[in-house]
Amino acid sequence: MNKGFTLIEMLATITILGILTTIVLFSANKLITSSNLEYYNTSEKMMILASKDYFADYRSYLPKEVNKKTRVLLSALVSEEYIDMIKDVNNNDCDVTNSYVEVKKTSSKDYLYKAHLVCDKSNYETKDGE
Repeated sequence: MNKGFTLIEMLATITILGILTTIVLFSANKLITSSNLEYYNTSEKMMILASKDYFADYRSYLPKEVNKKTRVLLSALVSEEYIDMIKDVNNNDCDVTNSYVEVKKTSSKDYLYKAHLVCDKSNYETKDGE
């Protein structure tokens, strides 16, 4: 008697391995994507903290009227040493001239800070409404 696998058994094994590989790759890609997004969200929070320090030193740059806005570029935050250069997930510098923190005066004493980060080489840009 010959002991071995039939063609059907081999095809079933290959199919199952293919399905398992697809599931693993999909899960790994989803994990990497969510990790990258968390990295950029943390970078945006760091930009906001740096801009709060910046505007504490340069209060005259803050908007004077409610609903007025102003911006501080990432390049200013880096050059004034409020923050180190922000890198993308591939360790390339993010775009310092298109990345900024916008400050909006919401009441007589309150301000809303919103970061906009652009990292071209990794194709990341803050989505509107975030």
